[in-house]
Amino acid sequence: MTEATLLIRGARILAGAAAQDTPLGDILIRGNTIVAVGEVPPQPPGSITREIDGSGLLAAPGLINAHMHSQSGTMSGFADGLSHPAFMWLTQAHTSRRTPDEIRLAVLLCAAQMLTTGTTALIDHFPGQRFSTADMDAVLAAWEETGLRTTLAMRFFDGVFSDIIPAGIEVPASVTALVSGSGLLAPHPLAELREQMPDLITRWHGRSGRIGLCPAPSNPDRCSDEALLFCAELAQRHDLPIHTHLLETKAQARIARERYGESTLAHLERLGILSDRWSCAHAIWLDEADIALMAQRQAIAVHNPESNARIGTGRMRTPEMLAAGVSIALGTDGSGANDNLVMQEAMRAAALLHRSDLPDRRQWVTSRDALRMATVEGARALRLSGRLGEIAPGQLADIVLYRLDAPWWRPLNDAASQLVFAETGAAVTTAIVDGRVVLDQGRITTFDAPAVLGEIEAMEASLRARNADLFAAADAIAKAVP
Repeated sequence: MTEATLLIRGARILAGAAAQDTPLGDILIRGNTIVAVGEVPPQPPGSITREIDGSGLLAAPGLINAHMHSQSGTMSGFADGLSHPAFMWLTQAHTSRRTPDEIRLAVLLCAAQMLTTGTTALIDHFPGQRFSTADMDAVLAAWEETGLRTTLAMRFFDGVFSDIIPAGIEVPASVTALVSGSGLLAPHPLAELREQMPDLITRWHGRSGRIGLCPAPSNPDRCSDEALLFCAELAQRHDLPIHTHLLETKAQARIARERYGESTLAHLERLGILSDRWSCAHAIWLDEADIALMAQRQAIAVHNPESNARIGTGRMRTPEMLAAGVSIALGTDGSGANDNLVMQEAMRAAALLHRSDLPDRRQWVTSRDALRMATVEGARALRLSGRLGEIAPGQLADIVLYRLDAPWWRPLNDAASQLVFAETGAAVTTAIVDGRVVLDQGRITTFDAPAVLGEIEAMEASLRARNADLFAAADAIAKAVP
C-alpha cells in the first residue's frame, strides 16, 4: 500500500527551540516522517495525498507533555487549599472503581484538551490504584483511538503509600478502617507484575507506531528493591524508558532518609539502576549531590511548575539543575493538581517561576529553555531523542499549525518567545501526529469530541454515588489534616 504524502505549502516554520527565525517554507511528509523542509519543488502529479495551504500559519513542533494522569481528567477545579494527603485521598475518591468505558471517557476528555492546544505526545502515568490487565487494555485502546503519540507508564507500587497516610492526626476509626481496608492502595504483588507487564508490552508496545509502554513506579519509596530491579531489567530487555514520581514532597524526602539512610536517588544509584532511562516527575526535594547524580547518570527531571505551586509541594531547582547539566522535560501533571493540560501555560510558568529570586538575568530560564523542555527534552523522556521535537528531515512528523492572525501573534516578533509567553493554545488550527491530520481546522478527526463531552457529567454523577464512602473518608481526612 502506497504511503500517504502530505505537503504543507508556504508556512512560517519554527523548526525548534534553537531556531532564531521563522522562514517561509514548505514541509513534505511521507508516511510518518518529514522528508523535506524549505523549498519543496513541484511533485509528480498524483503523488501528493493532501496539500495544506500554510499561508498565515506558523508550523511548530508538537508539544510533549512528559507527565500527566488520564485518570484525573475529570477533576479540574475540584478543590483548593488542601494538604497533599487530603488531595491524594480525594483523588482516590474521584478516580477509583471506574468501568472500562469510564476509563475511555476520561482519556478522550484529556485528548480533546491536548489536541486542540498543540500537544501531540505524552506520558500517561496510569492508574492511581492497583491495576488489572483489563484496566490497562481499556486505557491503551482509548489512547490508540485518539491518534496521539502515547507512552503508557504502567504505574504500580508493591509497598505502602506511607507519605499520604496521615501520621499523628486524629481521624474517625471508621475512616481509618475504610482507608486501610478499601484495597485501593493495597500493594501490587511483584509476582503479578512479572506476568502482567511483559504481557502488556508484548501485545501493545509499538501498536500503530504511536503506542509505547514502560514500567513506572508510583514512587521508588513505595516500591521494594526487588520491584525496582525488575523495572530496570524489563526496561533494558525491551529498550524502554522508566517513569516515576520523585521527591515531590518534603515528607517523601524524609521517608527516604529514614528508610535508606540516604536520598532516593542515591539509593537508585546504589542499586545500580539509575540511568538515562529514568524520567522523574517533580524532582523538587533534591540536594546538590542529587542534582550532580542526575546530571552524571543523564536521568531526566520532569518539571511540573503549575501543579507544584497549586498544591504547595515546593519548587524544582530549575536554574541550578540546568546549570549542572540536568536534562529537564516538562509536564502539566493531572487536571486534579493543575486544572488543565495546556502545555503553553506550563512553558510560561517554567520560564517565569524563579525570575524574581535571581537578580542575575543570565541565570533565568529563557523562553527557548522552556520550549526545549516541551519538545526535544520531552522526546528524550520518550526515548525518541533525535527523532522527535523538531521540524527537520528524518524527524517523525508531529507538527502543529497556529493561526498568525490571532492578536498575540501580531506582529510576529520572536516566534519562540511568543509561543511560550503569548500563546494559550487558542490559535491552534491543525495538528499532525505521525504524519496523520488528527486536528483539522479545529475539529478532532479521530473521535467525536462533542459526544464525549456530553457524557462526562453523567459519568461523574454515577462515580460520585458509587464512591460515596471514599468521598466521605477524603472529607474527614481533609478536615483532620492541617
